[in-house]
Amino acid sequence: MILTFPGENYGTHRNLSTVEEDFIFAAEFGDIPTVLRILQEHPTLNVDFSDILGRTPLRLAVGNEHLEVVELLLDRSNLANIHEALLQAISAGHEQIAESILKHPKYRGVKKENKRFGETDYFFNKASEDSPFSSDITPLILAAERNQFEIVQLLLLRGETITKPHHYYCNCQECSNKLEFDQLRLSKSRLNAYRGLASGAYISLSSKDPVLTAFELARELRSVAKVEKYYKNEYLSLADQLSDYVVKLLDKVRGHDELQVLIDKTGRDSHQESYERLARLKLAIQYNEMKFVAHPSCQQKLVSIWYSDLRTLERSNWFVRSLMVMIITFVYPLLAIVYWFAPTTRAGEFLRIPCIKFIGHTMSFVCFLVMILTSSITEHPSSQVTIAQVLNKSYTEYKILARAANLSMPDDFKLRTFEPQIINLMLTFWILGMLWQEIKQIYGDGLYNYFEALYNYLDFAVLTLYITSFTLRYVSAFKVKEAISYFESDAHWALLSKSVPEAEEKFYWLIADRFYWESLDPHNVAEGLFALANIISFTRLSYILPANELFGPLQISLARMLTDILKFAVIFMVVFVAFMVGLHNLYWYYPQQVRKDVEFLDNNITTKAESNFGIPVITFRTVFWSLFGRGDPNVVELDNFNHIFTETVGYWIFGAYNICTVIVLLNMLIAMMSRSFEIIQEESDTEWKFARSKLYMEYIKDDSTLPIPFNVIPTPKTVYHMFRSICEYCQKHDPEIATHPGRRKDYEMYPATGQVTPSSPESPQAQYSWDEREKPSRGIKHFQEKLQTSNGFVRSDSDSNLYSEKPTYQRVMKRIIKRYIFDVQRENDANDDFDEIKQDISSFRFEMLNHVSVRQQEIDVVKTKLEKVTSKIDLLLSQMPQFMVNNLSLDSVNTSSTSSGLVSDKSFDNSVQNDNENDKTSTVLSAHQKKQFLPDIPEEERQASPNMTNGIAVRDDNVPFISRRKTLDANASLENGDVGHIYDVEVEVQIQTPVQEKDSDQEGRFSCCPSLHIVQRPSEPLFVFVYGILPTHGQYIGVL
Repeated sequence: MILTFPGENYGTHRNLSTVEEDFIFAAEFGDIPTVLRILQEHPTLNVDFSDILGRTPLRLAVGNEHLEVVELLLDRSNLANIHEALLQAISAGHEQIAESILKHPKYRGVKKENKRFGETDYFFNKASEDSPFSSDITPLILAAERNQFEIVQLLLLRGETITKPHHYYCNCQECSNKLEFDQLRLSKSRLNAYRGLASGAYISLSSKDPVLTAFELARELRSVAKVEKYYKNEYLSLADQLSDYVVKLLDKVRGHDELQVLIDKTGRDSHQESYERLARLKLAIQYNEMKFVAHPSCQQKLVSIWYSDLRTLERSNWFVRSLMVMIITFVYPLLAIVYWFAPTTRAGEFLRIPCIKFIGHTMSFVCFLVMILTSSITEHPSSQVTIAQVLNKSYTEYKILARAANLSMPDDFKLRTFEPQIINLMLTFWILGMLWQEIKQIYGDGLYNYFEALYNYLDFAVLTLYITSFTLRYVSAFKVKEAISYFESDAHWALLSKSVPEAEEKFYWLIADRFYWESLDPHNVAEGLFALANIISFTRLSYILPANELFGPLQISLARMLTDILKFAVIFMVVFVAFMVGLHNLYWYYPQQVRKDVEFLDNNITTKAESNFGIPVITFRTVFWSLFGRGDPNVVELDNFNHIFTETVGYWIFGAYNICTVIVLLNMLIAMMSRSFEIIQEESDTEWKFARSKLYMEYIKDDSTLPIPFNVIPTPKTVYHMFRSICEYCQKHDPEIATHPGRRKDYEMYPATGQVTPSSPESPQAQYSWDEREKPSRGIKHFQEKLQTSNGFVRSDSDSNLYSEKPTYQRVMKRIIKRYIFDVQRENDANDDFDEIKQDISSFRFEMLNHVSVRQQEIDVVKTKLEKVTSKIDLLLSQMPQFMVNNLSLDSVNTSSTSSGLVSDKSFDNSVQNDNENDKTSTVLSAHQKKQFLPDIPEEERQASPNMTNGIAVRDDNVPFISRRKTLDANASLENGDVGHIYDVEVEVQIQTPVQEKDSDQEGRFSCCPSLHIVQRPSEPLFVFVYGILPTHGQYIGVL
């Protein structure tokens, strides 16, 4: 969108005029009458000006949530200010104002303008200096970031989307241009786009599979965090936000059917009903979504599959569990044999239960470790045969020849092992089973997924070491057998007596005394590799520890500490090598083999320094073992050498080394491990459940039912499936039918092309994965039947039609999203209600202030009119007869008019609005007083009064006022009164509105009590002037 912002004439440095100040004040406080008045009086007013803080009237109205003012200003504002107002409304959470702006015709033309100019994003737009938002922030990004569901939905319906940023290392022309234009803006625009994409509102309303979208986006954000280090925390926070979002969706799952559909869905197409047991849970483990995996719903489903029909094992105490495990261990070989011949029997189904598979594989591995211990204990030289037992005759003749040649040969000696022991053969058989198991795992999971697990690296290392070790053992045994066959001939012994190299090489493989062996003898190498493999094998035992709630968190903490040790090793090696090189450079001269070439005389001096720092290998040992307190502080002394300076430098270097390593680095390592342990303890439950879930998923797979070594011999079922796969491949059928479920998952979830080809529900694998999922147990079925047939209060969803309808992924996901949006909006409504109350109070306060101000102005107008009335009264009095004037006090008239107390707000309003309509009013005045009234005054006296028409007086300015004259008998009224007293006359006035008025006939009645100040005892009748405000017809003044 091409946005133009106000220039310097309307910037923050321009002084505002009085009209602009009044207008911006009215817009800020929602004074709609003032805004309308100014707009009407100044039709050419530019409403896009800003105050000294850069705030336009539209922005102030939006910020204070004055919807009516905003609607008035939208027609006269430019697109740039409308765009800024929309962003401000979204940012402040004013959804009504934002919707009003979006639906305004002037803003709806923006999209057409974008298409006309070919604008694809806001990156190159020039932002205003007063704008609080960067130019790349779009309304959809901001609304998504604020989780404004209504605004996001409205924008999505308009066809707006958030463009996914290109990869950080993308070299396309667009990225190159942006990078050259502004690298910082590019990074921030990428972050803002990801903030919008990671919004729960945007994913819920735009994605057909929100769970899969959140998983993939979270993984992408974690990978971006590794590249863009300067925004690492922000990207990781967004990834955690997505994890929390998926967990909230999982919280909205209400039943077993919904949960099963959700976590069994596979593939990218939400419309394609392709399922595989726990496929989505496998994906969560692969993407390291701990919170999703550790959710109670997922854990409940996982545990139910883990124990299947063996729930007794789950609910029993430790003693019963131990007893059951022992029984299963003893009968497992028999069950394995039955499974080998009949895998579909009840015994075969029993062995396919995941917890039984776990027990079988664990016992198999324990047996392997026991065999390793047995092999180490039983291997002894006394069990080896001698050469006399194998080649007695030939060796006796050789001894005669040897004595003749003055060669010293023993009478007999032990031969190397050339026949493998039974325990070694069993170990070999086990290793072959381990190799076959890993091959099947690589085939099922794929090579990439296989090496994502740390324990698979250990398995690979163990197999490599064992295979190499046993291969070298068998090579050595083969060499021994070859040498024995070689020396069965007497001629070869003769060659040995003559020191022929070939005969000596063959004789080397016969001697069991390792003193005569080479350093890299195959048997030595084999034993070294075997020792390393045994260490890793016993370490591999920690793989099963997460199955226990007590040892699982400890194992996880240990793994995290090993990571800290590796980090520490890098820093330690730098310090270690630095001091080692320094000490060696200081004492390189003092070893005898070095200084003997330059000695002037042979002094035969030996120092402590040369035996500890003379050569690099010895220096390494001295520096390394001093780390553990095994060093001597006097190792730097030069004894008879009078090199005090060198010794002093050596003391300082060696002391500094111990301070840096022992005091600083080792304590830093302890602090790092303590911190890791504390972090694990804070999330120990989640970490342990995630580790346990990974362990459970390895045994929930359909492959590797039989443990090692039963898996070495292929079962008839395996042979049948292999033969069937070969036949289908030869017939060139769809390769998807013959694909392993794990391989199918690979190209469904990560297709090489952009096209998704999920497995068809009609295919055998898809049908198997759906039908093989856990059916409701007998107890659940019985409960459902009882619920439907009971006479109690049953929910409407217990209808059999609802249970018979098979849930689909799309239907279930829509339900979950609706529930999620409802809960989020309910929380937002609670907060919005509080904000609206505060805003209403603020608006009411201003309205009251404005109301008081208007009333004060009206009071001022009334006072002005009072002054005019007073002047008219003076004029009237000047026209009255002299005897009336002498007996009437103007002060009493003023006092009575001001103290009547009959002024009301409604009378003020009607006085102002109906001042020009009083000529239409016809009034009838009736008076009543506490004293006695006398008949009307004579006609001649009436004519001396002001201009009267049927008892109604009219002022000179044609403003009507009411005049009804009554005479008061002074003797009767004042017979008990004295001069100087004030008497009150109670008057009752009745008003009638003519029929020709806009409203129907109305009658008003009120009383006034004017004061009559008697200056002297009257001898003649008095005229009393009454002044007040009629409720519906304004002012009146009359003579009573």
